[in-house]
Amino acid sequence: MRMEHEVDTLLDEISKIDGVNKVAVINNITKKIERCINIHDRCDALVQAMSDVVRVNMKYSRLTEKHNEIEDVLITYSDEIHLLKPLFRTAKYFIYISISRGANIALTRLRLNETLERYLK
Repeated sequence: MRMEHEVDTLLDEISKIDGVNKVAVINNITKKIERCINIHDRCDALVQAMSDVVRVNMKYSRLTEKHNEIEDVLITYSDEIHLLKPLFRTAKYFIYISISRGANIALTRLRLNETLERYLK
């Protein structure tokens, strides 16, 4: 129960970052939402697609010579930006964030990284 409370607190703090509309922790193995804010129940296709994007990028990073770790993945649409942030090296979990198109994405990423640093120590 304590872990769920900490995750809920983390998501609440992320949702308060300027420009953030939706946020969720997604289990990349089961392709299911573990916890979320402002996401309705009928988003299975979105979650599965975003899980596939994270998986493909993780696979690509393992296959390249540099073996770089993925910091995040940005997907830009005409009306919003999706940010996918693996939580650990294995990317069993990742954070999905929907950001309004007019937001300062650099500042949003900075605030997100600061928030995660406090919670994932």
